[in-house]
Amino acid sequence: MLADRRFNSLLMGVLWLAVGFSAIVAVYARHESRLLFSELQKQEARRDLLNIDWGRLQLEQSTWGTHARIERIAREELGMVVPSPQQLLVVKP
Repeated sequence: MLADRRFNSLLMGVLWLAVGFSAIVAVYARHESRLLFSELQKQEARRDLLNIDWGRLQLEQSTWGTHARIERIAREELGMVVPSPQQLLVVKP
């Protein structure tokens, strides 16, 4: 009878420790989950800003590479002109 009582007390102690440990693990997991979710939101916001920048840079690149702009720079800054028909020489193979 005394052995049964000791066994039950030991079993109850072990079970209480298991319950306490699982509660601590659950709280830790919840905390970790919240931290990771917060980090995910920050990274998604950063991704959105980078996508906006990427779109702006693509637009800027297409603007800088237009034929009209290149021709204007060639004329104004490099002094290039379209040759007259008398200056053209056609080479046939």
